Amino acid sequence: MKVKVDEDLCIGCGICEGIVPTVFSLENGPAAEVLMDPVTPDYENDVRQAAEDCPEGAILLEEENQSINSETTVEALELSEDEAEDLTPINVSERKNEMKVTVDADLCIGCGICEGIVPEVFTLQNEPHAEVLLDPVPEEFQDATREAAEECPEQAIAIED
Repeated sequence: MKVKVDEDLCIGCGICEGIVPTVFSLENGPAAEVLMDPVTPDYENDVRQAAEDCPEGAILLEEENQSINSETTVEALELSEDEAEDLTPINVSERKNEMKVTVDADLCIGCGICEGIVPEVFTLQNEPHAEVLLDPVPEEFQDATREAAEECPEQAIAIED
């Protein structure tokens, strides 16, 4: 399996690196870079999971001379639905229960509570206030994002479901 990251789509959220750090790294820039290409069979399932979880559909997989990305259809690949679920990333527009989150820079005091609760969504890397890393927020981080908003001492986090 070969893997590529579309740098124009990648938002540097780190989800891929979190799933399989042997293959993906954010160490050298704002976009994820591929450390292993081709991917050895030991990591293929993890790479598929990273592609599926990528909120921007920026991870492109190539297996047996077939490119797979968020625009590829099951029919084009001639795969069963079960096989397709394992191989195709989810396009952001297909996500259900979309959550948008914003941080009011005028209210935020940069305390870091939000980043401590859900670092996948918030960062203080460019202080003095928190910034949102994922927009929309993937379903797996929505509960923690709500908790971060509730715990914000300045109520600087706004959530739109």
